[in-house]
Amino acid sequence: MKKVLITATAHPILEQTLFEHGYEVFYMPNITAEELESCIGDVHGIVVTTRIKLNKELLSKAGALQWIGRLGSGLEHIDTDHARSMGIACYSTPEGNCTSVGEHSLGMLLSLMHRICHSSIEVSNSIWLRNENRGIELTGKTVGVIGLGHTGSAFAKVLQGFDVRILANDKYKDISDNTFGAIAADLVEISKEADVISFNLPHTEETYHLGNEKFFRGLERKPIIINTSRGAVIDSRALLSAIDNGYVSGACLDVLENEKLKAHSTDEKVVFEQMQHSNKILLTPHIAGYSYEASYKMSSYLLHKLGLALPS
Repeated sequence: MKKVLITATAHPILEQTLFEHGYEVFYMPNITAEELESCIGDVHGIVVTTRIKLNKELLSKAGALQWIGRLGSGLEHIDTDHARSMGIACYSTPEGNCTSVGEHSLGMLLSLMHRICHSSIEVSNSIWLRNENRGIELTGKTVGVIGLGHTGSAFAKVLQGFDVRILANDKYKDISDNTFGAIAADLVEISKEADVISFNLPHTEETYHLGNEKFFRGLERKPIIINTSRGAVIDSRALLSAIDNGYVSGACLDVLENEKLKAHSTDEKVVFEQMQHSNKILLTPHIAGYSYEASYKMSSYLLHKLGLALPS
């Protein structure tokens, strides 16, 4: 019997379907990297998220591994070249959680623009300030989307009801084929014209700190920055400086450069505390693609790519 290890929280449909197709399933969403290293040798399939990194060293110990299933988008935490050299198929499921990410991005943006979270906290503390919490409308603005893959496109889709102009940049996609009204633009155009800029990118050498001091200093309309992709795409210190100096009016961040808060260095603690206490920054704990519906869809898409029919 082939063995499958699920190393992340997953919808029950995944374990159920794998079992019904003859797999021996081990559901271990809290397994550590050290524990995985000791048991990966006889595993035929493994399901992961970004929590587990499958590097060359670990994969080399996976002699029986036939496939890797990624719940969500992005394979940067997997050495895909080495995996494929071993004959291991790699699957991701960006189609499964992109709608959730798009809706979450919009929700954060509207909350920040209309000061919903900040004013709600104030009212909870018996502080009633109207003029100080006057909102800004999204309708009629220009939104820059950097990265128009599944999540970038999902964000563009949910923006359709707001009469916004969408400028999109994607080095690897023909934006002329996009159906959500996006106009192809380079980063210079986005920097000059966008009132909102959303990063929807994987973490690679090319995208690391794309949102840096130089980028922020080139912004002309003091946009709101959204990042629901990877924390390392934005230089946190540079973002804080850009807000302080008026290059950026605010930020919606669902991801951080280091999301292990208890392991923060002294410098990281300082940066995070400044973000926590800024009324121009809205933070959520990497939940944009974590809706209940996304959980089911990511599992079902993975099963489909594995050629396994869902229970009728």
